Amino acid sequence: MKTYFTAPLSLLLFATSLLIFSTNSFAYELSFAPPKAVYIGVDGAYNTIKSGEIEYNPTSAKLRVGVFFYTNVALEATYSSGLESDTISDGTEIELGSQTGLFVRFQSPIQQGIRVYLFGGYNTLDLSETEMGGVAVEESYDSVAWGVGLEEHFKLLKQLIFFAEYGRPYDDEFRLSHYSLGARYQF
Repeated sequence: MKTYFTAPLSLLLFATSLLIFSTNSFAYELSFAPPKAVYIGVDGAYNTIKSGEIEYNPTSAKLRVGVFFYTNVALEATYSSGLESDTISDGTEIELGSQTGLFVRFQSPIQQGIRVYLFGGYNTLDLSETEMGGVAVEESYDSVAWGVGLEEHFKLLKQLIFFAEYGRPYDDEFRLSHYSLGARYQF
């Protein structure tokens, strides 16, 4: 049986409660308005791939494009590519190839320049594993993916938004999670 929401379930519930409780006083911001904005963003990610006792930490970069179809709900497409592979002590090397995803993003209203957001959707990823003998194995994986993040909105740079994010793009035969920092520009 696949389990998608294991340890960080309490974090997900906490972030969801922030969204619900913070929207009570800002109901006007959640009205069903026409599309508000299109955005594009980039971020760098520190990834953790964990399989049993073995852990790899490759890095990657992500491009994201989204459109808000309600005031605080967006559809987001992402493309990510590995920047640097990781090798463990026995000489096995793991490299993230590419990742593509389609997500629905829910976000809270801005409070004191900070916003919480959650996203969930579908992700595909390619991994390459090279053992010490030089034999490379490439695999593709599909999965339900989710994550949570915080955004910082500055008064002087209204369209440029900085964010920190935790995501779980894959959790089946192994666990892939990432911590990322980035920026997005809202048109």
